[in-house]
Amino acid sequence: MDDTAWADSAPVPGLGPAYVQIGLRLEQEIVQGLWVAGDSLPNEKRLAERFGVSIGTIRRAIENLESAGLVQKMQGLGTFVRSKPVGDANTKPTPPFHLQEPWASHVLQSDLSTEVTHLEKRLADTDEARALGLKEEAFIWHIEMRHQFKAQLVALETLSLSCRVFPTLSMDLLNRTKGNLYQLAAEVFKTRIGRVTDEVMVKNLDQNMATLFNKSVNEPTLRVYRITRSVDNTPIEKREVWLDPSLAHYRATPGLN
Repeated sequence: MDDTAWADSAPVPGLGPAYVQIGLRLEQEIVQGLWVAGDSLPNEKRLAERFGVSIGTIRRAIENLESAGLVQKMQGLGTFVRSKPVGDANTKPTPPFHLQEPWASHVLQSDLSTEVTHLEKRLADTDEARALGLKEEAFIWHIEMRHQFKAQLVALETLSLSCRVFPTLSMDLLNRTKGNLYQLAAEVFKTRIGRVTDEVMVKNLDQNMATLFNKSVNEPTLRVYRITRSVDNTPIEKREVWLDPSLAHYRATPGLN
């Protein structure tokens, strides 16, 4: 593809590091088929001129694409789109949600069950509207999911989703994708995840959460606050995850943050 056919798209201040924005733009072009398998990307100098950044910034963006399996650098020849980039219809389907999220301990992983326990369309509260970039009292989807080891609750998740991105949602859709939001976004709503930001903290359980986890009140637990954005930086999800630290650990999701 001749990259001169595409308008310049300099990184926007305040939307994250320049190399991340550039990597997401090139990834979007690959996923959309603007760059096809076997195409050679323009050289670093041309990409730097296109985006108005240094060659060092371009190199970091290309390194991210290579780590994600989208491109391959060949010494002396250039950088080429791989034969099966992420998002290709022939790639292996995304694993079930609770396996994609690697917080479950390896001991429990094979016996961990996931259940979508609640789905409701309702008006957003102040925090949800701010997180999703919506006007207050805009409609959102509210979802609750539970992950259990036998009868013991391991993790409780509450998700708030933008109805603009997910205009139609049902328990049937959630169950068919086993609660995998990212698979659902890509395959049903044609939205690709671009960035995930997590805030992790230790919180003491209140009475309600202590009852759910069969723990004592004020016992410490892990709480993760997540904002998920699409490749065009639109916020699409606010999520809270409560984890039992005696049964699970948490680390950032590879390939998403």
